Amino acid sequence: MVQLRQQLVLELMREADVNTVQEIEREIFATPWPRNAYYRELASRASAHYVVLRQDGMVERPDGYRIADFDPTIIGYGGMWRMYDEAHVTTIGVRRDLQHRGYGRIIFAGLVQAAYDMGAKWVTLEVRTSNDNAMRMYEAFGFKVIGRRKGYYTDNGEDAIVMWSDSIHSPRFRKAYEANLERIEAEVRGLRRDLLTKGD
Repeated sequence: MVQLRQQLVLELMREADVNTVQEIEREIFATPWPRNAYYRELASRASAHYVVLRQDGMVERPDGYRIADFDPTIIGYGGMWRMYDEAHVTTIGVRRDLQHRGYGRIIFAGLVQAAYDMGAKWVTLEVRTSNDNAMRMYEAFGFKVIGRRKGYYTDNGEDAIVMWSDSIHSPRFRKAYEANLERIEAEVRGLRRDLLTKGD
């Protein structure tokens, strides 16, 4: 039996992807973003960067998704803003049926890659105090807890843990980033493996 290697593509989110992204959000988050927020972000390409991770080729539609135009090739998505020297991760999510398979790491690596491309010096994010898996992944990328925002999440009043990277140009951060790239076994079009050898 021949085993086919999964082909993945990390690409810029398009307006046509928003309905599927929202359907995934409704499944995994209690308070999804409104559709117009995504359209506004996609119109701000100079300061915002939003991506989708998709499976290449024909994919069967998974059970449980209500919208007719659901795109089964979309595995997950992520986004961030650039504000001066800082890239701030605003959202990241993976379909519930595909979680815990390393896809979040791929999307996050793509966001860090975009932070380099956008000229950022640091990356920041907030994460729910209950989301241990995400915190461990961010720590593996070299992020540190720097604070807590009380009652940040409006759905249940949960606190947010604020995490920051070192300078993304520091040897320590680059080493952690490179180690995470090595953990990604899939071939991913749109995710460069040579980021750290090209220089800044």
